[in-house]
Amino acid sequence: MQLRALRTSLRTIGAMDSSSRDDSGFTLVEIVIAIVLVGILSAVVVVGIGRLTEQGAAAGCAASADAARAATTSYYATNLTYPATIDQLVTGTHLTLSNGVTTAGTTATGPGWTMTMTPGASGAPPTFTCNSTGNTATATVAPSGTTACPGTYTGWTAEYYNGITLTGTPLLCRDDPSLNFNWASGSPATAIPANRFSARWTRNITFTAGDHTFTVGSDDGHRLYIDGTLVLDTWRDQAYTTRTVTRTLTAGPHRITLEYYENGGLAQATLTWT
Repeated sequence: MQLRALRTSLRTIGAMDSSSRDDSGFTLVEIVIAIVLVGILSAVVVVGIGRLTEQGAAAGCAASADAARAATTSYYATNLTYPATIDQLVTGTHLTLSNGVTTAGTTATGPGWTMTMTPGASGAPPTFTCNSTGNTATATVAPSGTTACPGTYTGWTAEYYNGITLTGTPLLCRDDPSLNFNWASGSPATAIPANRFSARWTRNITFTAGDHTFTVGSDDGHRLYIDGTLVLDTWRDQAYTTRTVTRTLTAGPHRITLEYYENGGLAQATLTWT
């Protein structure tokens, strides 16, 4: 609207200066108009590119953090201990980072972002923190699903966040006994907005040896992890949709993590298994 109003004003100025027009070229006002419009459009393009760059950096770091989280699980299975540095994951061939990403001890650096690894205390898994070069805001990725919500939980460790990216400090930590939610047009709690929120649920569940089928339903997106490995990825806006995956598990406890986001409209999230 401001750009349209400016153009209208400039046309008016141009009309007032029509008496000075020469068939051989442009008037001074016309030259000024062109310079102003080019400057405005250039600023709009630069802002747009800047936002895309920030989003790309955040996505690149989030993907690397997801890979590092899975790599720590693989490392633990091999060494019965968690790594103290990202370099250990890379040299141990548990983690392969994309081209252009470098590591140095507990940090990995990519285009526009830095990921920092913080070793866990008392044998706990490490955490990974993303920081965009052009933005001081940080996003915590919790490998165990519990580090963002300290405490003891008997059911699902539930972390609820403002926004759809599972970043920042949780608005709410609570103990959810089951994952069978249909909030319709409402929200999980008064502290959480009805639209544009995200959640992560984590729990250690004991399974018998054999094949187990997991069914996830969501409106909007979801991601399901088993022992840190991504097995279902439907991270997109959608009406309530269910997907299933079957995995062969050993007897004993396995860590199940469900990530979810709600962008707008109705909200629903469910998880069952056999």
